[in-house]
Formats: sequence, C-alpha cells, structure tokens
Amino acid sequence: MSNSLGFPDITLLAPYSECLRYVQLRLKALPQGDLTAFCAQHGLTYTNVVNLKNGKLKRDEPRLVQRVLRALGVPTDIVRIDIGSGANQYVFGSAELLAQFREQLAFFDAAAQRAAGTPPTT
Repeated sequence: MSNSLGFPDITLLAPYSECLRYVQLRLKALPQGDLTAFCAQHGLTYTNVVNLKNGKLKRDEPRLVQRVLRALGVPTDIVRIDIGSGANQYVFGSAELLAQFREQLAFFDAAAQRAAGTPPTT
C-alpha cells in the first residue's frame, strides 16, 4: 500500500470523513437486530459501534472506523498526513478498491437522500 520510501500512494487515499460516512451508512443498512451479532462476530464493542453509527462519538475514532471497515470487507491502512491537525487518511490497496468504495458510498448517499426526501446530488 505504500511505496519504497514508506509514504503512501496519495492517489489511493480517502479522508476520515468519507470513511466515517461510509461506515455509518453501511451500519444503518444492517437489518434490525443484526448489529449485536455483527459486533460479536468481529470482536467489536457494541456500545462503541452504536455510537459510531449514530454519530455520537465524543472524538474522532480512526482505529474504530478502520476496524469496522475491515469487518465490512474494506481493508485499509491509516496514515496521518498532517501531524498537527491529526488529519487521518485511509489507504486502499488499489485504485480498483478505492473506486469500488466510492461507488458504494455514492449508492448509500443516494439511498439516504431518497429516504430523507431530498434529491440526490451528482
């Protein structure tokens, strides 16, 4: 996922905010009652995942987001690009994986907008 100097390929990065939104939308798409089993299966703390899903975390939780991404079948690594601001980015293994992630995010964004009664943005 990174080049020989140890710095990631910046074309394969997605920001924390994008990955957080993806995780929240995917968790909300789980059938009623399946979140408990999902957390148990992947060794995730139910309360933390519920707070993540509902946007009630007290601070950014990049490692939790990464663990949930991996549990959802989206493998990434975390890098902090700007040490001062704590700007976490997620590195995808290939351009295809990143494109698939973005396609799925666009699908879930559109579905969430339809459910909220607002027209999708393109």
